[in-house]
Amino acid sequence: MMEVALINEQRKTEWESFIDGNPYAIAWQSYEWKEVLKRHFKFDYYPIAVYDSARIVGVLPLYRMKTMLAKDSLISVPYAVAGGIVSDSEEARDLLVGKAIELSRENNSCGIVLKQYKIRMEGDFLTDDNYYNRELNISRNPDEIFGGFSDRNKQMIDLTAKDSHVLEYPSDDLSGFFRLLLRHLHARGVPCVSKRWIEDLIRFKMYAIALLRSNGHTVAGTMVKEFKKTVSFPFTCLRVGTEPDSRMAYRLYWELIRHFSGKGFEICHSGRIPNNDMTDDYRIGWGGKKHGYYYQYYPNRAEKMEYATKRGSKRKILERCWKLVPAPVAEVIGPMVVKRFP
Repeated sequence: MMEVALINEQRKTEWESFIDGNPYAIAWQSYEWKEVLKRHFKFDYYPIAVYDSARIVGVLPLYRMKTMLAKDSLISVPYAVAGGIVSDSEEARDLLVGKAIELSRENNSCGIVLKQYKIRMEGDFLTDDNYYNRELNISRNPDEIFGGFSDRNKQMIDLTAKDSHVLEYPSDDLSGFFRLLLRHLHARGVPCVSKRWIEDLIRFKMYAIALLRSNGHTVAGTMVKEFKKTVSFPFTCLRVGTEPDSRMAYRLYWELIRHFSGKGFEICHSGRIPNNDMTDDYRIGWGGKKHGYYYQYYPNRAEKMEYATKRGSKRKILERCWKLVPAPVAEVIGPMVVKRFP
């Protein structure tokens, strides 16, 4: 008979063993992700697991914290794009939902936010399904991988073939990467995380920095996140001048894809992309199988949270205003803004 339990530190190895063995589990569902978060944010942690006899068959990491409206919510993996319920069966899934609702009632009936990937939960949820991810199979020879790219991506890669560029991975140049990221985001009107956040991601040993240098200059950079046999490239940034050269991002991605293909990795993730493809051009056109994100809110209320409106008119106004903030000031207050959007 299945039973639900909150997992303490003494049993976290059982949790990690389940995450390692379940094909639907992702990096941020790790029990240890809370160690990164607690360096920067305040929250109560509820790691819920379902046991079948002595074996874990489902987990849901919930964090109680304040949202941008200063309301408490139980969020499955804040400050990450996904990490909701993962289980071996629908029965275990239902038990996890039931326990989450019970915790909500115990915490002044606060809302629940499930950041589901691939699996959409049934029930009294408001669902935002405006985003997707592509999983590119890189367990093939480079020519076959390259052949599946869009014509534009092939062209952009070919245009940089004669450039003098060097891939630096993993790079120790944290300061150089952070300066690049800060300038890139500020030029786009987007607040930046803190340098310490990037440093703690690297300390988590799942992330590393990759830089592309050309003629002695850093022209593109990204974080590289490895989990099992998958890889993704969050925090991609370009040198900001009169006109950012996005061709270098294509070259950076291609060099990294070839690198990890040669290392025996199986999947390269595109990262979260809006269904309308309104994103940086270098993030699309790589091919791969499409899978949806499902941001699900309980109870099913009329209003949605920030995900569905991220690219609305209010966001455009905020971006224009943020560009006017002096860069040194933006560096200081940017992390405080980011903090409001878990």
